[in-house]
Amino acid sequence: MMHLSDLIYDGGNLGNIHCAVVIPALNPIPGVVDMIRSLLQCGIPRIIVVNDGSDASFQDTFERIAQLERCVVLTHDVNQGKGRALKTAFRYFMDHCPDLDGVVTADADGQHSVEDICTIGRRLSSAKGSILLGVRNFRNENVPLRSHLGNSVTGWLFRLLYGSRIHDTQTGLRGIPAKELAWMADLKGERFEYELNMLIQARRCQLDFTLIPIKTMYFDHNAGSHYSTVKDSTRILRILLAGFVHFPASAVGLLIMDWFCFFLLNRFAFAGFAPAGRIFASTAVARGISFLFNFAVNKKRIFSPRGNRTDEAARYYIVCFFQMMASAGLVYTVSLFWQVDASVIKIIVDFILYVISYQVQLRWVFRGSDAVGGL
Repeated sequence: MMHLSDLIYDGGNLGNIHCAVVIPALNPIPGVVDMIRSLLQCGIPRIIVVNDGSDASFQDTFERIAQLERCVVLTHDVNQGKGRALKTAFRYFMDHCPDLDGVVTADADGQHSVEDICTIGRRLSSAKGSILLGVRNFRNENVPLRSHLGNSVTGWLFRLLYGSRIHDTQTGLRGIPAKELAWMADLKGERFEYELNMLIQARRCQLDFTLIPIKTMYFDHNAGSHYSTVKDSTRILRILLAGFVHFPASAVGLLIMDWFCFFLLNRFAFAGFAPAGRIFASTAVARGISFLFNFAVNKKRIFSPRGNRTDEAARYYIVCFFQMMASAGLVYTVSLFWQVDASVIKIIVDFILYVISYQVQLRWVFRGSDAVGGL
């Protein structure tokens, strides 16, 4: 079990730190004031605390924090959620801290040590195009079962759907460069799901994820956490799937357009061709028609709006060529053994190829950057 003394670091200044620390707080644990004092002693130039509708009994704690030099307390009269508290702090930072390199977000429930917060802060200044994530080791004996299971499931789904391997998708200890805060302040999500949405959008923006191992600490068996296992887990799952749902919609649009063109070409335009030639010609022309539309949709709404359009278009064309050849070859081969209309066979074949295509586009065509460092 972690003790309050673990929140205090007496190692002196940890080097040049040129960022603000953001702490969203709802009924913070005892010792949060001492933790903030230690951060100030380590050279943190600015600390932004958001009182997110805490009970009146915690007013004295926030008043003590506000009296500390280089500290500011922002207040929500009623609880609005961790995501909203972070966005409130980000907007304050953009308005009042233009000379700092970014922010380090930390929790007020005893999960982050002063040393780890300062380590993230020190590395943030050199993090160009990267989000720093302080990741915990969930194999430790002191980790609550709900935390271990929740992070394991979301980590696996995030890698499957978005192509980045992140062991701790719900970590609250993050280093964020100042230039990324504008879009983060407008991002959807008011509670714990906001942090996952941040990772999804960062992945789409082709930002690196730099993983930095930190201590795995839970104060009083994580009693200070306000995470609702059912309600917040449902929100997080919805965010995970919502970020992916545009691809099936795009793929369905492509399949309908592709299939309709194939049907007309196969039935009428190339009706006089031999079976093999008719299927290959119909597939090639239909795919060529749908190519430009689908590339634009996938790039803008699903994968990577920031990537190099020319390079990605070239890679996408290669994938489409092989997908087209595989579709034509499989449709023709299956039609030799299954005496049904080729258009019916194409629906089944292209659905299977679409599942494969998503992973290829995610990991190669619109590849961006995978998580790096630390682990």
